[in-house]
Amino acid sequence: MVIGDIIRVEDARTYVAKIPPDAKKECIGSFVKIKKDDGSIIGVIKNITNSIREDLIPYISPDLQPKYAPFNEDFRDSYYFIHGLGSIRNGIVKYDIASPPDVQDNVEILKPEELRFFHTIDGKHSMAYFHSNGEVLPQNVLIAMIDQVEEKCPECKAMLKLVRKYIRRNL
Repeated sequence: MVIGDIIRVEDARTYVAKIPPDAKKECIGSFVKIKKDDGSIIGVIKNITNSIREDLIPYISPDLQPKYAPFNEDFRDSYYFIHGLGSIRNGIVKYDIASPPDVQDNVEILKPEELRFFHTIDGKHSMAYFHSNGEVLPQNVLIAMIDQVEEKCPECKAMLKLVRKYIRRNL
């Protein structure tokens, strides 16, 4: 399910996606994927902004706006700010991004089986990307990420409890 389209690539790990007005809104900390020709970039929603473009708002009362601007009934703009965590290419998980997405690439929610696969390296559960991204992502995003991984990988509950405790104490 597509939840947005990339409209800006700020660097190899930071992207902005426009949320279509009819798309289901996702939460901060949700894992996403951006499909590329040779695989997928895996990221997390770092922030969400909602704004109203003032240059499109007529200075008339809200009940008269549809009459004078019927072609543009929704003046709102919503964006996901996405932080890239790694990639899956040819069935291999790497916690690095060799090439950022392109403008207009689709952003989708990561499926549960993809989430488990991204967190498994050589048959063992892994969150090796966590340490290198810990200072870039806010505490609420890190906690939401842990909650999702814990839900899909209940066998890691004890380890994730320690990681959650560390984040709350040190960040």
